[in-house]
Amino acid sequence: MSTPSSKNLSRRSFITGAALAGTTAALAGLGGCAPTASGGSDAASGEAVSTTSHAWLNPAPELPETVAEETYDVVVIGAGIAGCTAAQAAAEAGASVYVAEKFEGVTAHGTDIGAVGSKLQQAEGVNIDKDLAARLIYQWGQSEANYYLIKTFVERSGEAMDHYIDMAAEAGYEVILNSEMTARSDWDTLDDRFKQFRTAHKFLLPEGSSLPEQPWNVGYFISMVAEDAQKRGAVFAFETAAEQLVREGDAVTAVIVRDAEGAKRINASKGVILATGGITDNEEMKRCFCPIALRADKSDYFPVGGNMGDGITMGSWIGAALSPCYPAPIIHPVNLSVMGPGFDTCWLTVNRDGMRYCCEVGFEPIVTNARMNTPGNVAWAIWDSHYPEHVQRQEPVKSASFMDGLEDKVEQAVADGAFFKGETLSELAKAIGVPADALQKTVDRYNSLCDAGEDRDFGVPPRFLSSVKDGPFYASNVSAWLLALPYGLRVDQNSQVLDTEDGPIGGLFAIGNAQGDFFANSYPVTLPGTSHGRGMTYGYLVGRALAGGTTIDGYAFGALQ
Repeated sequence: MSTPSSKNLSRRSFITGAALAGTTAALAGLGGCAPTASGGSDAASGEAVSTTSHAWLNPAPELPETVAEETYDVVVIGAGIAGCTAAQAAAEAGASVYVAEKFEGVTAHGTDIGAVGSKLQQAEGVNIDKDLAARLIYQWGQSEANYYLIKTFVERSGEAMDHYIDMAAEAGYEVILNSEMTARSDWDTLDDRFKQFRTAHKFLLPEGSSLPEQPWNVGYFISMVAEDAQKRGAVFAFETAAEQLVREGDAVTAVIVRDAEGAKRINASKGVILATGGITDNEEMKRCFCPIALRADKSDYFPVGGNMGDGITMGSWIGAALSPCYPAPIIHPVNLSVMGPGFDTCWLTVNRDGMRYCCEVGFEPIVTNARMNTPGNVAWAIWDSHYPEHVQRQEPVKSASFMDGLEDKVEQAVADGAFFKGETLSELAKAIGVPADALQKTVDRYNSLCDAGEDRDFGVPPRFLSSVKDGPFYASNVSAWLLALPYGLRVDQNSQVLDTEDGPIGGLFAIGNAQGDFFANSYPVTLPGTSHGRGMTYGYLVGRALAGGTTIDGYAFGALQ
């Protein structure tokens, strides 16, 4: 690593018109993303706009004058789970590492980290068919995603997790398999459409630990790897925003960052890793690339402004291609979560017109995607007085953790206004503002399907059909919370960023939610914790590979091997 210098850098104009034209053409077919003339309207929203183009389609700004220059082997942009893991893995492999993070510290939220084939799973007798797991995730993306990215995650996430399970033991953390929330313990027996495996790993503090508590379990993991990376010499530059990539010829060789001292050039002798997150906080990008996400009730991501699509903008400026896959927003329903994990499973759902509208199995993409396309973007879950029996039948394992005092909790939720109650269906319909006659007809139809044990309308398995017959009757709003919106740059099987002609750009890699082509259309919860798990796995693999001057060999599990 060189020492900082005050050398000013020359400006450059290496973006060619052809590269920009290719990026523009690639995006022109996406709703709302073609360049818009001043005074026109956005194709997705109809709103008037005053700019001539989206920022990522504009020509790259000239490189600024810089106040310093430093050189490292590996430069990582972003200090979330993917970036911190990449920094740790590269530093552990002997590389000098620089991490640029625009906020004042690492970013951590969420609970589960998904992995397949870990020593913890093996010890608990959890054996997952890796071929099936990879195939199901690929099928959820309607065959649009890159199968080899998925396959590498499934095949090597256990290896990565084992590495950090060992580190956790040394650092004083505990790792368990999480059987709560989406990580249902017995859903691996369901049909492929609803199948879930026990992949969710949860880091926590053992009882009596002197280590600081974290508000989110993933925080323990990220703190652990970031601290280890720093012990191995990695430099974390907080409150330092990456502004531009420097491409010289066919390769990215440096990053322009800005801190309180001004703009600095950070050279990368072995490679740059984009771990900038998705587009959760960028309303303009959501309108362009995933307008349905605008119909979510709220975004639960923090810090605000953390996921602005920085990798997309910086990558586009140097000729990188955006993923051609439609994004897979991570949107979860929390309509009944006030009752505890599992009570939000499967109840009859109706739209504002009192009509049933979806398959109600508590599988997030199914429930939330359908809710966000209902008239008025509002829907209701309906259940009757027999809900304790229905809950125990639907979730025989999970329900044991929250059955005590369940009736009291439901009535308290009614008193608090979180749930609605009616002695008759007509009263309930009035309380939630749906037509009583339509609701009655819908309930009659649904009950007939429950009695027959076959849902001919939407295919809910018999286990989850819960009739609505005897009052009092209850309802809760079906919500949709946007947790994260992965969308990023097009990459190859090695997670190396591609240009608009699908050629690899030397020295540039994208991981985490900035990695395109892993998810498409609907976020799969077949493997709970996959979003965090792929961030950890690709951080581990790409960081180690770059430090060694190689790639992750993304075709290693291909048919020709």
